[in-house]
Amino acid sequence: MGRSKAGHAVTNLLLLLLIAGLYLGTTQPQTISVSAPVYRGQAEGKIALQFAVSWDAGALEDILDTLQGEQVHVTFAISGAWADRNPVMARRMAQEGHELATMGYEEGQDGRLSWVQEDVERSLAAIEAAAGVRPALYYSGGRSVTVSGRAAHKLGLTQVLCTADLLCARGGAGDILARVPAEPIPGSILLLQPTRAAGEALSGILAALWEKGLEPVPVGEVLP
Repeated sequence: MGRSKAGHAVTNLLLLLLIAGLYLGTTQPQTISVSAPVYRGQAEGKIALQFAVSWDAGALEDILDTLQGEQVHVTFAISGAWADRNPVMARRMAQEGHELATMGYEEGQDGRLSWVQEDVERSLAAIEAAAGVRPALYYSGGRSVTVSGRAAHKLGLTQVLCTADLLCARGGAGDILARVPAEPIPGSILLLQPTRAAGEALSGILAALWEKGLEPVPVGEVLP
C-alpha cells in the first residue's frame, strides 16, 4: 500500500513537471518596451554634432559665435541644473536655431527608474523655463542604458548616445581634430564638449566634414 501511494506521487510529480515544461516552452515572458538608444542615424550626406553641456563650458559663447558665422546648427544636450544657472545662454541656443536635448537635471548621477524619470522630468521643466522649448531628445551619457531607455519611453523622449566621442577635454585643438573619423559614416553622431580646445578646433572640424561631403546638422536631422 505504501509503495502504491509513493508510485502515484512520483507519477503525479512527473506529470506536473511535464505540464510546466510544455507551458514554459510555449509562452513568452512579458517584457517592458523601452526606447532603444540611437547611436547613429541614417541620413545621406549629413553628420550630427552634439555638444554635451554641463561643465567646462567656458568656450560656449565663442562656439555659438563660430556656428552663427558658419550658419551651422547643432544639438546642445544640456543639463537642467546648467539651464537653471545659465538661462540667457540656453535661450540664445534656441533662438539661434540650435536643437536642445536634455541630459537630465543632475546628469552626473544615476539611480533606479523612478529616480531617473523624475530627474529627467525636472530637467525638461528647467530647460523649457529657461529656453522656451521642450526637448524631444535625451542624451543619457554615462547612465544605465536600460534604465534611461525605460525613462525615455515613459516620457515620450528619444534616447540618444553617440557614434564617436571627440574627447574634447583631452589635449589641444590638434588632438581633437585628429579624432575626427577619417571616413565618417553618414548619419553618425559626433560628441563634443564646449571646452576651450573644442572652441579652437571647431572651424577645422566643420571644414574637415565639408571636405568629406558631409553637412553638419543637429541630431534630429539624422534620425530615422
